[in-house]
Amino acid sequence: MPGRANVPGQGGAPGQESAPGSPWPDSPQAQPYDMSRPGESADQPMAGPVPGRPAPVDEHETRVTGRRTVQYIIDAIIYGIVAAVISWVLDRGTGGLHAFLVLVTVVLDVALYLFYWAWIPYRQNGQTLGMMAMDIRVVSADGGRASFTQLAVRSVLLVLFSPLSLLVGIIVMMFSRYRQRTGDYMARTMVVRGRARLAPEQRTYAGAWPAGYR
Repeated sequence: MPGRANVPGQGGAPGQESAPGSPWPDSPQAQPYDMSRPGESADQPMAGPVPGRPAPVDEHETRVTGRRTVQYIIDAIIYGIVAAVISWVLDRGTGGLHAFLVLVTVVLDVALYLFYWAWIPYRQNGQTLGMMAMDIRVVSADGGRASFTQLAVRSVLLVLFSPLSLLVGIIVMMFSRYRQRTGDYMARTMVVRGRARLAPEQRTYAGAWPAGYR
């Protein structure tokens, strides 16, 4: 209309008025708050422990360092007692007989180790006896059930670094986003609360290694 100056709209182009009640483009109401973490895109799921896949469980469910410490002590005592009994029973004889019994003891110790730290949790929902007591369990890092091979691999460092394995494990876990110790990184596993709910779509990858991973 003649005599009416063109007034810039609120945040719009000159001469263009904003619709009544519409927020300014630069106002907080018009800009969605970015909930993503630094380095993560807001329209992409949070990166999980397996590269290229989203996290199968909330990080809070992996905050069980204290429980894991007590669990390891319980399991170490149980396993140690059984191993000591086997060694005591077979510590007999002299000469060739003694050498043979020593060999049998070694074989039985290895079998016992795999049975206790891998076979039992494989058959018992990812739980050793100590884990049952502390209500935690081992799962595959992709959210599925941990395989026997994964459980065996994650237990290797308990032998290599014993008796420092507990201290080394705690230090590594404290600096890990999903509280994974070195053995968990090797086996692609993680420890969660016993009743943690995993993402259903991740369970189809139970025990599988990431595509292209070598």
